[in-house]
This record gives sequence, C-alpha cells and structure tokens, in this order.
Amino acid sequence: MAFSYREIGRLIPVSKGTLSGWCRDLALTPHEMRLLEQRQKALIVQGQVGRSRRYVTRDRAEERRALARAQVSQLKTDPFWVAGLTAYWAEGAKRTRSLSFSNSDPDRINLFLAWGCKYLVLSPDRFTVRLHLHAGQDESERRRFWCESTSLSPTQFRKSFVKPEGSGHRKNILYNGTAQVRVTKSTALLDQVLGWIEGFRDAFVFSG
Repeated sequence: MAFSYREIGRLIPVSKGTLSGWCRDLALTPHEMRLLEQRQKALIVQGQVGRSRRYVTRDRAEERRALARAQVSQLKTDPFWVAGLTAYWAEGAKRTRSLSFSNSDPDRINLFLAWGCKYLVLSPDRFTVRLHLHAGQDESERRRFWCESTSLSPTQFRKSFVKPEGSGHRKNILYNGTAQVRVTKSTALLDQVLGWIEGFRDAFVFSG
C-alpha cells in the first residue's frame, strides 16, 4: 500500500523535504497512484464538509446572539435581569462553549442560579458544581457548606480542584473556597447570554 508524505509524517516525525529525498527513487505502480489520488480526493471532500459545518455553526450562533440583542430593549428595565447579567458579564465564562459562573460569595452564586432559572428557564438539575479549594481545607465540610448555601443536591457536585501547597506565604485564603457552577448542554444559552451582554453594552455603555 502507498502512503502520502502527510500520512508518513504522522508516523515518522520528519519534514516533507526529508521524505522526498528518501523516496525520490521509489516508483509507484498505476494501482498505487490511483489509491493515493482517491485518498487525496476523499480528504479534500472531508475538509470541505468540515468547513461547511463550521460556517453553519457560526451562522446559527450569530442568529441566536442577534435575537438576544433585540430582546434587551424590553429586558433592560428589569433590575433582576440587569443584576444577573452584569454579574455574569463580570464573573461568568465567555470563551468556553457552556455557561459557567464562579464566585466565592454564596449570595452571588444564588443570584446566578435564580437568574438562570427565571430568564433562561433552567431547572435546578441543569446545574453542576465544582469547588476550587486550597490544600488543607476539609473538602467534605466545604461541600456541605455549599450544599446548604445553594440548596443543590450533593449529586450535583463534581470532583473538587484542590490547589497544592506553594512555597510562598498565602494571603486572603477563601475559607469556603470558590464554587464554579456550570450549566449542562448550554452552548445555545451561552450565545443568548453573550447577545444580551452585547445589547446591554451597546444600550448603556456606548449609547452616548
């Protein structure tokens, strides 16, 4: 079976120039040439399909964001919506593909939970929690604290991230750690929230 330089390069970490030197005296049969041409055409088709899917995904995301931006004119007078949106704008993840909000203040976490349930129509079981703790903190005690503070089920808590001991002196250790709340299957919802942020920014920050 014949392999292209790209396929060989995946198996042997050398440059195409080196491979060309090694293989310049090798002669391929007509059958091997046809196989290579067929595989090259298949790779081109796969690349075109992949690009097409990416374009469709981007177009759908922009449609969701545009629709959300248009909703801001009606929502901007609702103080609860504004409070939750600005909190997410400050503390929420915006470069991932899911909604995620982190804070050490239980009141801020509860704001996000209540805001998500009201304006994104989320059920409480859509939330998962991951605690970020320092070495030496009692994980079970901190988890119990956050369960009681948020009224979320212990089954919604994922494995905690524990920061190891460092060589320097730590200051301002967050006693109860930081809770990172994620919303499952929320790519479309993230586009909606980002559109709200854009519309809110344009209405209030750059309006004049």
